[in-house]
Amino acid sequence: MFFCRRLIGKACRSKRSRREPETEVTHYFLRIGSLGEIRLGTALIPLDRGRRVVVRSPRGVEVAEVVSPCHRVAATTATDPGHYRIIRPTTDSDEMLVQRLERYKHQAIESCRNRLSQSHSEVTLLDVDQLLDGGTLIMHLLGEVDTGAQKIADEIAGEYESIVRTNHLSELLSDGCGPECGTSSGGGCGSSCAGCSGCG
Repeated sequence: MFFCRRLIGKACRSKRSRREPETEVTHYFLRIGSLGEIRLGTALIPLDRGRRVVVRSPRGVEVAEVVSPCHRVAATTATDPGHYRIIRPTTDSDEMLVQRLERYKHQAIESCRNRLSQSHSEVTLLDVDQLLDGGTLIMHLLGEVDTGAQKIADEIAGEYESIVRTNHLSELLSDGCGPECGTSSGGGCGSSCAGCSGCG
C-alpha cells in the first residue's frame, strides 16, 4: 500500500520508478570455422564488417568474422537457441592464443592424414576447427567414417588436447600472455588476460 503525506502549499506527487533503457540486440551474419560457414549471431554492441569476434556457439567458444549486419530477422529465428552469441571483439590476448593453437592444429592435421593414409582408409580429412578452450578439435572428414577412421580421429584429438594443455600452460607460466607481461607497458595484460603467471 502506498501512503502519500500531504504538505501545505506543495503539491503531492508520487514517485515513479524510472524505467531503464533496454539494451538493443543487433543481428550479424558471421563467417565461422575453417569451411567458412555463414551463421546468424547476436551482439549488444555495434560491430564493423570484417571485425573478428569471440563467439559462444553450440560447439563452444570460438572465433568468427563479422560479414554484415542482418536487418531482417524472423521472429522464430530470433529466439532460436542455436544462434551464435557474440561475446566481444577479439583482443590481442585472444589473437595470440589463436596463433599458438594454430601450431598444434597443423601438427594434428598432418598426423591424422598420415595415419589415415597408413591405414589405407578411404576417409579424407578436409580441415579442422579448434575452439578457444585449447582442448577441442572438430574434424571435417570426407567419406564413410568407419570404426578405424573414427578411432584414429579420437586418438589424434586426445593427443592434441594433451599436448596443448601441457605446452600452452608451460608457455603461459614462463612467458605470460606476451612481451612485457605483468608490467605497466604490457599491452596484452589486463582483464582480457586469464590464467598467465604475469597477470594472475
